[in-house]
Amino acid sequence: MVAVATTRNRMKGFVMTEQASRSRFGTLGLDVGVFGRWSRLAWGVLLLIPIAYAVVTSDLLDSGAFYLQAVLYLVGITAAYVLVYWAFGERFFASANPWVNTAIFVGPAFAVGWWPILVAPVTGVELPEALVLAMGVYIGVSFILQWRIGYGGCEVVSIPIILLRRRYVTYCIPLVALDAVEKKIVDSHAARKAVLASSSRHG
Repeated sequence: MVAVATTRNRMKGFVMTEQASRSRFGTLGLDVGVFGRWSRLAWGVLLLIPIAYAVVTSDLLDSGAFYLQAVLYLVGITAAYVLVYWAFGERFFASANPWVNTAIFVGPAFAVGWWPILVAPVTGVELPEALVLAMGVYIGVSFILQWRIGYGGCEVVSIPIILLRRRYVTYCIPLVALDAVEKKIVDSHAARKAVLASSSRHG
């Protein structure tokens, strides 16, 4: 009887440990910890500050046509993400592999953002400056909105999440690595607390 009771107590402790570890952090790519959330805010601010500085100090400040073009690109980028998120959300993103979702959402932003650095010097093909500016602003604002709503996936879907009130698992590269570390720390801490609490009650 003592052995059976001990086994039951241990099993109960294991269940509590599992529940605690799930509830403290949540799902990687969907939920976010304290460090991960504030790191999104930092990324957004650090991205928008140099963009604002470049705009203020450049000759383009006097170009109304350029900024009109940038605004139109920004509206187009936002509309495209919202449309794709709405059209394929429950049909595809809800059940697809998170890395596939990540590639679909991150791909365009990554291509536009890194094109002037990685592709243009090699190919000589330049993207419109207004498009690069619009994408930078979109990503920066999305990081800040991501911090606000506490979403742990890819920042570029923050606006679609706010508008459509749906969340799917995606990964924010490279912050997913930091999120994974924080998840492990949080879950391990929760598991130890659950085991100690169970032991104190049944010890």
